[in-house]
Amino acid sequence: MAIPIPLPLPLSASKIRVVSVFSPRIQKIRGAYSMVTGRTPPTFDLPGYLELVDRPAEATSVEAMMVSLHPLVLDYDVEARPDRDGKFVLKNVKPGRYSLTLPFPGRIRTFAIGSKELAPDGFRLDSSGAGPLQIVVSLKTSIVSVKVREFPSQRGDIVAMLAPADPYLTLRESCSFNTLAEPRTTFRWVPPGKYRIFIVDSQFQSDVAACAPRFADFLKDQATPVEVREEGETEATARYVDGETVKLALRQAGSIH
Repeated sequence: MAIPIPLPLPLSASKIRVVSVFSPRIQKIRGAYSMVTGRTPPTFDLPGYLELVDRPAEATSVEAMMVSLHPLVLDYDVEARPDRDGKFVLKNVKPGRYSLTLPFPGRIRTFAIGSKELAPDGFRLDSSGAGPLQIVVSLKTSIVSVKVREFPSQRGDIVAMLAPADPYLTLRESCSFNTLAEPRTTFRWVPPGKYRIFIVDSQFQSDVAACAPRFADFLKDQATPVEVREEGETEATARYVDGETVKLALRQAGSIH
C-alpha cells in the first residue's frame, strides 16, 4: 500500500511574513542604537582652563593657543580654543582613552580633572568626570650645551638631535636638531625635562625623529640621556652613532626594510 505524500501548499504573497533575525533593540540603528555595538556611547562636554606660568614678556597670549585631546584609538581629535581667561569647553567628547596635545613648547605643571591627577600621555575620560580639566603649563626655557665624542670630521652632514623622553613635555613627539660643523653645539629655548641626545648622519634625521620619542628602547645604549635643569645651563657629552648601527635600530623599529 502506497503511503500518501502531502503536497506542498501554494504560497500566497499575502501570507508570507519575513521575520527579522535581529532584535528590535539592535535593529534600530538610527539615533540611539547601533547594529554593531548596541547603544552608541553618549558624548559629553568637558569644561576646563589653561593657565600659562613663567611667561616671558613676548609670549603669545593664552587665547591664541589650542587645547586638543588625541584619541589613543582611531577617531577624531577634540579641540577647543581658550578665551582670554584661559577657559574652554571641549565639545562632544566620547568616552575613551586620550592623550593631551598642546602645540607649543612648555612643561606641564598640573594636569587634573577635579582632584584626580592625569597622565598627559594616556588617560581615560567618561561622563562621570564632570571636570573641570585643569592644565597649568610653564613656559620657562633653558640652554643645553652638547660636546660630541668620536666626531667624524671626514664625513658629510651630521646632526645633533634632542628627543623628548618626558610625558610632561608638551611637544612629546617633536625633536630639535642642530647641524654640526664642529664637535659642539648649543640648544636654546629648551623646556626643562628629560631628553635623549642622538648624534647621527643627517640622512637618518627624519627616521630617528619619528622613532626616538615613541620607542624608549630605540638606540638605548647609544643615546645620551640628559635632564635639562630649570636654572643655569645644562651640559652633556654625546658620541656619534655610526650609520650601520642606526640602520639596524631602524629595521628593528620597523622604520626601514
